[in-house]
This record gives sequence, structure tokens and C-alpha cells, in this order.
Amino acid sequence: MASHTLEVGLRGTRNYVQGSQILARTAEIVAREHPGAVLVTAKFTRITLLGVELVLGDGEAPSGGEEIGRGQFDTGDGRLQARWFEVPGPEAPRIDDVPGSTSGLAPDGQGGGRADFVIAGTFESYLAAVIECVKALHAGRAERVSDIWFTALVGARLPVTPTYPTAGSLAVGLKIERMVEGRLQTLSVVETAGDGAPPAYQICFSCVIGD
Repeated sequence: MASHTLEVGLRGTRNYVQGSQILARTAEIVAREHPGAVLVTAKFTRITLLGVELVLGDGEAPSGGEEIGRGQFDTGDGRLQARWFEVPGPEAPRIDDVPGSTSGLAPDGQGGGRADFVIAGTFESYLAAVIECVKALHAGRAERVSDIWFTALVGARLPVTPTYPTAGSLAVGLKIERMVEGRLQTLSVVETAGDGAPPAYQICFSCVIGD
């Protein structure tokens, strides 16, 4: 078992640590030992505004915090499990927001759509662009949409090393949606166009739609 306290923060005015930060810091750690690894799945079961601890492999978090999610990386030699835990104590530090990286958002009227992106070509910048695009599509579904959360990746092959296109486009197709305890849960397929783009995968979001 390996445990790491991740360098994450509350970006801008957000009251939660972004899933993209958690995955990006985890990918950096995985890449040190497994540079050819790819992120396959990730699922967050709750949000947090506290620090985050990563546990690779089996075992409990040394801090004793509650689990907030888990994922898997394919290292080429097998699957590496990652689990994320809150770090009991003070809130994560406040950090500066970053500018958006997508443009030309075009909803398709069926819960999906497309957008262009310009990024640094890193794992984190790519994932941030995808989440920005899908979140914007959810925000445009109705007049009163709130608490839009990125909750999962499924069937992905996202390299931990910086092999992503610096410019391209994203196409998001809604496949499933359902109401669960007052929240709209969605599953969409993401397709990326650009040099070195990863294969298509599924992404899950959750939000509240007001009356």
C-alpha cells in the first residue's frame, strides 16, 4: 500500500475540491512508476472541501478519513486500484481559478452537443476541458440548474503522460438519464477530435434541476 496527500485546493469560489484536480495529482504519482499507464475508471461518491489522501492498492487511509471515491489504472502489467479519502481537519487551501479552455459550445437539443478546445496538452488540461464542456451542456438544459457534479468516468483509456492534443473538439452524446433522490443522473459518451486524441469513453454527471 502507498499513501499520498494530494496537493489540491478550493479553486476560485468553489466549495469543493474538483475531481479533475484529484485525478490529475493521482495521475502524476502513478506516472512516476508507470509512465505508460492509462486511467480506465473513476467514480466519486461524494464531494469534499477538505484535503484529499490517495491510497494505491489495498489498505485503509492512514489519516482515518472517509472514502470519497475510487478508480483504476491499467499499467500494462495489470490494474492498479486508487482510492481517495478526506483528510480530517481544516478545509483545503483556497487557490486561484483558471481560465476556461473551451469555446463554440453548441448544444444538440438532446442533452449533448459539441465544443472546441485549446489546452496545454496535459492530462489535467484535457480533463478540465471535458468537464467544462459537459458541465456547460448540463447548465443549459433548463433555467434553474445547480449543483452540477462530475461523478464518474467509465471505459476510458486516458494516458497519464502528456500525449493529448493541444487543440481539437469534443462531441458529447447523452445516452442515459434518470432521477435519483431528486438529482438528475446522466451518462454521456465523449468523442475527441485532434492529434493524439484518446478513444471514446463514458462520463457521468449529477445535477439538480429546479421547478
